[in-house]
Amino acid sequence: MAALRRETFTGRVAELRLLRELMSNEARGCFVVWLHGMGGVGKSTLLLRFADEARTQGTAVRTIDMRFTDATPDAFRAALEAQGPPEEAQLLLIDSAESLGPLEWWLRDQFLPRMPTHLLVVVGSRRPPETEWRTDPQWWHALCSVRLSGMDEAEALLLLRNRDVPETSAADIVRASHGLPLALALFADAREASAGTAGPSGERELYDSPELARELLRLLLRETPSPARTDALQVLALARVTTEELVRRTLDVPVAEAQMLFAWLHGLSFVDSTAAGLIPHGLVREALLIDLRWRDPEKYERLFRRLHAHLAERLTQRTGGRWAFGAGLAHLGRASSVVREAADWNGADRFQLRSAHPKDLHPVLAAIEEEHGVAAGGLARQWWDRQPSAFIVAEDDRGGVVGTLVAPCVEPGVTNLPDDPVAHAALEHVTGRSSPLRRTGRLLLGRWSTGSAVAACFGLTTLWATTPGLAVSWTCAAREQEELSRLLGLYDHQPGETVTGADGVPVFSFVRDWRSMPFARWAEALSTRLLADEPAAAPAPAAEPVTPAMPWPEFVGAVKYAYQKVSEPEQLAHSALLRTGLVASDAGPAELRQVLTETVSQLRAQPGRRQLADILEITYLSGPRSQQAAANRAALSFSTYRRRLSASLETAAELLRERELYGPVPR
Repeated sequence: MAALRRETFTGRVAELRLLRELMSNEARGCFVVWLHGMGGVGKSTLLLRFADEARTQGTAVRTIDMRFTDATPDAFRAALEAQGPPEEAQLLLIDSAESLGPLEWWLRDQFLPRMPTHLLVVVGSRRPPETEWRTDPQWWHALCSVRLSGMDEAEALLLLRNRDVPETSAADIVRASHGLPLALALFADAREASAGTAGPSGERELYDSPELARELLRLLLRETPSPARTDALQVLALARVTTEELVRRTLDVPVAEAQMLFAWLHGLSFVDSTAAGLIPHGLVREALLIDLRWRDPEKYERLFRRLHAHLAERLTQRTGGRWAFGAGLAHLGRASSVVREAADWNGADRFQLRSAHPKDLHPVLAAIEEEHGVAAGGLARQWWDRQPSAFIVAEDDRGGVVGTLVAPCVEPGVTNLPDDPVAHAALEHVTGRSSPLRRTGRLLLGRWSTGSAVAACFGLTTLWATTPGLAVSWTCAAREQEELSRLLGLYDHQPGETVTGADGVPVFSFVRDWRSMPFARWAEALSTRLLADEPAAAPAPAAEPVTPAMPWPEFVGAVKYAYQKVSEPEQLAHSALLRTGLVASDAGPAELRQVLTETVSQLRAQPGRRQLADILEITYLSGPRSQQAAANRAALSFSTYRRRLSASLETAAELLRERELYGPVPR
């Protein structure tokens, strides 16, 4: 068996080198090596490999596996003495040290200090050494803590090659296993068991085989969690990052119970603790979700909806941490196979978004130039000079930039836009057509993104929810940004017109009018589509009609006609405004006259516009009269009166269009 292990052992070159150097150096300062990492990462295999090697060199080796040894001093000594005199041991291997419990204190403070100095102790544990090892001065140099992570791609491919897995299947298996040796072995076994069939491999194998997912979880957990802990694990799998608040809100449990569950999650070997919260190993996340969907689809849907609703609520509250809540909400989309397969989500649970700093300017511009061209970089610099807050940076857990987003806000009447044909086309779309922005409405222009399409969607989701007065979002995608285009389409953003950019390259747009369905309602409807796992086939979120049939110039003309005929019911009955959303479908001239009168009152209440309201009152509402008579009554020259009447009608039309889109102004 030892010879077979030597032949098939793969990787861990650096760790073996360290152990060999310590074993051969009698003057070593470190004599305890603590190897720690999640279950399935290969700790036991590494210990066995090193033990075999040491024995071939005549080293006296002792091994203790805490899975089969009671965690008491007497049981530990008995297991050691059963293998020979302890003082003769040169290498002591302790496996499954996470089961030591209180015995770890005894090992550190009583047992090891009494052992001979020639002894090298190698510990394998799912947990790192307790803090006391690192704070006690006598252990600062005597203890070496080494974290084992998954295999790199070359090591994983070599392991599969040793298992006779064809190259055509190996790459998929490596990607799905995240380099975890246990998963590599399970996937290889599953493939061998299905030899001769045309079944899928790798991640698809895991999704198609709930039994494989359950076996993986059994080996990683070693114990069957209680129902409450199982619930907490499922929240951990669904959420991008898990916090104590998230556990409490999603499971609807008391604070004390949420604290205990969160503490238990925090201690699991496959869970990383980050500044944002807890993140599970990617493969464990997938296995937990597969098992939950297979075991209890109703519970999966219930937890998904609760988590989705909580994140959407926190995001729309516009409190602190908006980037984290936006990323968390968008990340839930990957639970849908269609969304998951539309883009590369690898490592996305560790992305951190932030507003760009001045030091980010040159790297961001360089990224835009590289992906979108030199002209785009020049325009982006103009946007930076006007709206530096529009620049967002996404970083991975090592601080490396994985994506950027440039999403300025544009308001009606803006005059200092960069000479950007795409921005002008977007603004024309929302001002020159049938649904112009109200004065407080804003257009969010997702102008450029680079790097990860998922990171861009994290940022856009946040901005869709938190931009004050957002009326319309117009998001751009280059021809090469297929992942971004797919995600926007799946999130129910409609393809808009294609615009030629400054460098002559076509820019594709995806448009959503948020006036028809505010973010909270959109998010709720989207969760239903995601749960269907076929968003393209599921019903689209139902939106209230927002785009009137009447183009803006015709609408202005209809407003002018209505005021001219406001005192003539028979003529007013022919007004085109009766076919708009200003009045009920069965309304008549009286109801329309009431709307026109209320609009004049609304205009009069606005600062600086009283005279415009007076002109409409004098000309149309206080009785028919000629324009010359109206000018005299207003004490204006006829030419001045005509200009102000035109301005009054235009302003009244704006207010009426706002009323049509948003409803009457509350009194």
